Amino acid sequence: MRKLYIGIMALLVTLALVACADGDRSGGVKNRLVEWYELSPEVQFDTETPVTITFWHRMGAASQNILKGWIQEFKTVYPNITVIEEKVASDYGGLVDKVALSLSAGIGPDLAESYPDHVARYAQSDAPLALNYFISHPDLGYDEEELADFLPSLWAESTSYDNDGTILSMPFSKSSEGFFYNKTYFDAHTLNGKTYTEIVEEDGLTWEKVFAIAEDIKAREPEATPFGYDSDSNFFITASEQYGAPYTGFSETTGRGEVLFNNEKSMEMIKYFKDKVDKGLMVVSGAVGDGFFASDIMKTNEKLYMYVGSTGGTRYAYENAHPDVIDETKGNYRVGVTIVPAFDGENPKQIQQGPNLTLFKKDNEQQMIATWLFTKFITSAEKSAQFAAPSGYAPIRYSSYESDFWQNHLDNLNNPNKALLTRLIDNLVVEAINLFLDHNEVFFTSPVFGLSSKSRDEVGKLVIKIMVYNAQSEEDLDAYIREQYQNTYDFVLS
Repeated sequence: MRKLYIGIMALLVTLALVACADGDRSGGVKNRLVEWYELSPEVQFDTETPVTITFWHRMGAASQNILKGWIQEFKTVYPNITVIEEKVASDYGGLVDKVALSLSAGIGPDLAESYPDHVARYAQSDAPLALNYFISHPDLGYDEEELADFLPSLWAESTSYDNDGTILSMPFSKSSEGFFYNKTYFDAHTLNGKTYTEIVEEDGLTWEKVFAIAEDIKAREPEATPFGYDSDSNFFITASEQYGAPYTGFSETTGRGEVLFNNEKSMEMIKYFKDKVDKGLMVVSGAVGDGFFASDIMKTNEKLYMYVGSTGGTRYAYENAHPDVIDETKGNYRVGVTIVPAFDGENPKQIQQGPNLTLFKKDNEQQMIATWLFTKFITSAEKSAQFAAPSGYAPIRYSSYESDFWQNHLDNLNNPNKALLTRLIDNLVVEAINLFLDHNEVFFTSPVFGLSSKSRDEVGKLVIKIMVYNAQSEEDLDAYIREQYQNTYDFVLS
């Protein structure tokens, strides 16, 4: 299976770097989000002249401390490069605003954490640095084996900005969503001769199976709302992809991004889940209120027993649980995780997330090369494993999982000297991370263009409006759904 993925990777790389041959280096410039920077194959890095680069991020204290250690280590490799890291915001919304404002003033950073939608915004000022010729550089770039070491779905996101394969980011700390369930509860209850755990762990987990379990729980516990979904936007985008309902895309004729979610197939999809919400089988976070996370309810060990949430937040399935809930002699609350349910169990799909690294154009070529070298350094196999272990974000390379650091981390998971809660969190984090390694083919990213971020925000709001609506009849519901889809679509385009 890995050979198949590497074959896909090789194809993606070939498409992205096709213009790097000795012949034409112009490619389809008119279809590119930004022009590719023409880094000559002959250019080398000047290891004598001092150069300073800046890295803006929104990391928490633990991650920032890891980064500081890397900067010190990088300084021993490239003594003439000074890296200044700065936490300029506490969340991604603040980060993208800060970076965009600074770029418009001509004083932006050399490197920043980013999401694809951020890059689309930065591209409006032609600021991101296209990495195609950096990656293909004979000395400064990657060889074929190194490229094949990146998990294919993570690398593919870096080429998703246009139809020409323009590479405007490097994968850094990646996450997706997982289906988390109360394993203790699921082990104790059966449906059609199988425990709930057996049902969700067998191949081909579907929404039909999830809601069959939810109905069984509801019949036994009328006050329960058995299933929750943490992200309204992710829910809409993933379910659309699974159901074959267009969401956004690139035009085959113009190469430009298109908003496509206002369609009958999508309305049919959302109506399927609206029925489950109305029956009390499911809750979406926005329908409850700001700050609601299903994990907060599940770890009380009652009323909600399964949810879809970010793998980057895996620890919250346990963190702050009451000691009696996790105590082996009392609640014995334990959590399992697998991939997100699908409409078709043989064709699962789920959205890929987590920040990348975006480099920015500068007048000084050596400064851009220095930033590129630092980016390569902190996305190496060992560094990726170091960043992943405490966070729940997935390592980005196959060799990260084989690194000494990662193997030592696995060997220490059940160290009896660690507190029970720490052991539980560490083990679940590894299970969630392994979803990327074991199911890499299920992950997708949505197209990135000027309206993609707005589309994402607004479909999340659309989900809430529909799920909380108290329809008087099926005709009333159909009319309301159609009206809200049209209003949302018009607003996105306005």
